[in-house]
Amino acid sequence: MRGHAMLHSAAGLAPFGHLAWSYTERAQFLHRAAEYIADGLRHNQYIAYAGEGTRDALLSELAAIPGIAEHLDSGRIEAIPSDDYYTFCPGTDVIDSDAAVAKYLTTARQAIANGYSGFRAVSDVTSVARTQVQRDGLARLEYLVDQQMAVLPFSAMCAYNARELGSAADELMCLHPFVNAGSVMFQLYADPDTATDFTLAGEIDAQTNDLFDTTLQRIWPLVPGHSMRIGADELQFISHQQLCLLESRARQHNRNVILSTNQPTISRLVDLLDLTHVQVTARDDPLR
Repeated sequence: MRGHAMLHSAAGLAPFGHLAWSYTERAQFLHRAAEYIADGLRHNQYIAYAGEGTRDALLSELAAIPGIAEHLDSGRIEAIPSDDYYTFCPGTDVIDSDAAVAKYLTTARQAIANGYSGFRAVSDVTSVARTQVQRDGLARLEYLVDQQMAVLPFSAMCAYNARELGSAADELMCLHPFVNAGSVMFQLYADPDTATDFTLAGEIDAQTNDLFDTTLQRIWPLVPGHSMRIGADELQFISHQQLCLLESRARQHNRNVILSTNQPTISRLVDLLDLTHVQVTARDDPLR
């Protein structure tokens, strides 16, 4: 199964690992970015460093990081302003998720062709997550690109300024297999080692109900087919309220939800609630 965790450091996620990190001070972000970049350099990855501001300002930040400045003239690290790094829907500040994914995959292929072991990005995503419309597009990108990162030599650290975004940052943070400790309570991510569309991990309760509902509504259109198959073995807790929410959304979209898990508590809850659009199948059984 694909790894997932709540972390106290951005180091050790190599060669690949899709990480979200919330910060309140710029120095915090730069410290974690240094850890993540250092791993990429050790694994001979091509690295993009993206954020709001000019290329010169971004290069100045990199130059101040010990152990990284000496690599800036090697071509292994590129500083890219957010306006150039992301692909936007014409005439807007909203990310075009499909075009952005295609661009990243092209970059990853070029990195391999140029002799690198893969592509690693460090991006402060705050500037493209400020409005709900921006987060709608960015959530789509995070979900789609995580599907690719699960199987390709491509990884990213996505940073969010929690002081500026507040709880809105959680809408994007939860779409990563790795997050910093104390940030979000649940994670939704791709797992190519299971016959599921995505995996849920962590705790989903009344406190996270609105976040869970927002995430579901953004993900529904991205999952093909009539049935949505969810890996639920990594869920530490889910209440009847969220299972009923799954049922309501499944009915709304005229789809079935299949929870793949060997956890008896979830199976008993689904049976007791007499749900019609949500069912449970054992993890080792073929999904219907």
